[in-house]
Amino acid sequence: MAQAKRVIITQRETAPEIHQPNIRALTVFTRLPPGHATFRVGDDGSAPHLNEHEFAVVDITDRGLQHGELFIIQYESGNRRRRIVQVRSNYTQITPTGQKQLVWWTGDLAGFRRVGDCPAGDIPMFAGLSDGPYRAHHLQAKLIGRVVGFAATSLGNQLPAELGWENEANGNADFNPAEYLDVLIATGHRPYLMRGRDGHMMYGESFPDHGQTDEEHARTMEVRWKYARASKALERVKIECERRGLVEQ
Repeated sequence: MAQAKRVIITQRETAPEIHQPNIRALTVFTRLPPGHATFRVGDDGSAPHLNEHEFAVVDITDRGLQHGELFIIQYESGNRRRRIVQVRSNYTQITPTGQKQLVWWTGDLAGFRRVGDCPAGDIPMFAGLSDGPYRAHHLQAKLIGRVVGFAATSLGNQLPAELGWENEANGNADFNPAEYLDVLIATGHRPYLMRGRDGHMMYGESFPDHGQTDEEHARTMEVRWKYARASKALERVKIECERRGLVEQ
């Protein structure tokens, strides 16, 4: 894919919402038009068009899907964090007997890449996996707005990086770390703790070496959703792993 260059223009161009094989060059903003906000770039996932510590300028009135465009997405679980993603589309068969249909994927503009090594040892770490497939209405419901440019400062209207936990007390009350580990182990997973180079205990899971049944998948997803809605889930799972002796030597 050809890389677009950064350009400085005095007025944002508008275009009909059609398929675009290339990414638009990004406008440099020194002030925000109505209906726009900024979002701090927290990583290199959108390089070279958006660099870490710059501010993406977001049109929060525009969630119209276009292949190749950048958007701010807000996730539904956990602390409902937000991040910059590139949206892509293709035709995929997503049901066993159905025809191929238009679906959408999200991922880093920079693509799949190595980002370093695991603190627990010389294990490579990667970023840039795709998320999907989404149907259009589902993805649009998660989007905050389209990235239309960048700025050196927040320009007085910065979107927060996360919206915070929803019903945090209830989420923590509903989560049972013993139940979580019991279900994972019963469905073929191997939860464990390992000590990192800095001395802190890190939690990990090995996936089953066999395909899950529909019942096993349903049980696993039920406890994983409880985990995702509990702000203290990780620390409580670590305590339960230590209690059971699920520690890698």
